[in-house]
Amino acid sequence: MARKKKPPEHVNHERWLISYADFITLLFAFFVVMFSVSQVDSNKVGKFSEAFSEAVGIHNRGASGMFEGRGRLAVDAPGRKVEGPAEGAKGAHFPKALVDLETRLSDVLQALRPTKAAAEQRAGATPPSVAPVFTVLRRRTELVLRLDLDLLFDSGSDVARRDALSVLDVIGEELHVREVNVRIEGHTDDVPIHTPTLPSNWHLSTARATAVLMYFAERSNIPPTRLSAAGYGEFQPVADNRTPEGRAKNRRVDIVVSAPPDLGNGAAAEPAPSPSQQVVP
Repeated sequence: MARKKKPPEHVNHERWLISYADFITLLFAFFVVMFSVSQVDSNKVGKFSEAFSEAVGIHNRGASGMFEGRGRLAVDAPGRKVEGPAEGAKGAHFPKALVDLETRLSDVLQALRPTKAAAEQRAGATPPSVAPVFTVLRRRTELVLRLDLDLLFDSGSDVARRDALSVLDVIGEELHVREVNVRIEGHTDDVPIHTPTLPSNWHLSTARATAVLMYFAERSNIPPTRLSAAGYGEFQPVADNRTPEGRAKNRRVDIVVSAPPDLGNGAAAEPAPSPSQQVVP
C-alpha cells in the first residue's frame, strides 16, 4: 500500500514582522526613557545646587548659565554689598558674630581714609572718596574684606609696602580678638607675569596671600589654626579683564572671615589682649 504523501508546509513569509515589532517596541521604550530623563525641574535642581554649595562652602562668583541670577551682587544696605543671597534668604542667615565685626570694620574704614588719601596724592590718582582702602562684602555666611591691592603691593611684587602695613595692623587687631576663621585669597588680572621667583600668576597670587597670612600670624598673633591661604591667579575675576578698570578690580586680596559653627549665631568671644604695636623696621 502506497504511503500518503504529506502536503507541502506553508512557508511563512511574514516572520520578519515579529522581529520588527520587537525592535519598534524597544525603540519606543528607549525614547520614552530619554524623554522622561530630559524633563528635569530646573528650579528644583537650582535649589539643590544652592543648598549643596552652602553645605560644602562653595560660592559662585557671578557666573551665569543654567541657574541664571545666582551669585550676582545685591545691595543689603547703603554702601554695603552682598555676594550671593541677601541676609534673611533661606539657608543664608548671616552670623551675629560677623555682623558685629562688619560694624566695627565700617568704622575702621572711615578712620583709614586719610591713609588712602595720602597714598593717592603721592601717586597722583583720583580723589580718596572714589576708592576706599578696602571694601566690606557679605558672601553668603562669610564676611569678605577686599583689600585695595594697588595700595598694598607694588606691581608684580609679593612684598607688602611698608606705608600700607598699618591697614593690616588694624584689621589684624580686630580679627585677633574674635574667635573667627580667616582665609586669605590672592587674585590677579590676566596679564602674564614671568620672573625668576614668580613664573606665573598662580605663584604671584599665592605668594601675596601667604605674605598677608604670615603678617597676621607674626604681627597680629592670630593663631595659625585659624588661618589659611589660597591663590587663584586670574581665574576668578570679578570684572572684565579687557578694560584697565576691570583689571584693577581683579587684582585683589580677599580676607574671608567665617564664624565657627558654635559661634555663628552667638555673641563674639571674649576679647583677647591686643597685640603690641611695634614699629616695622
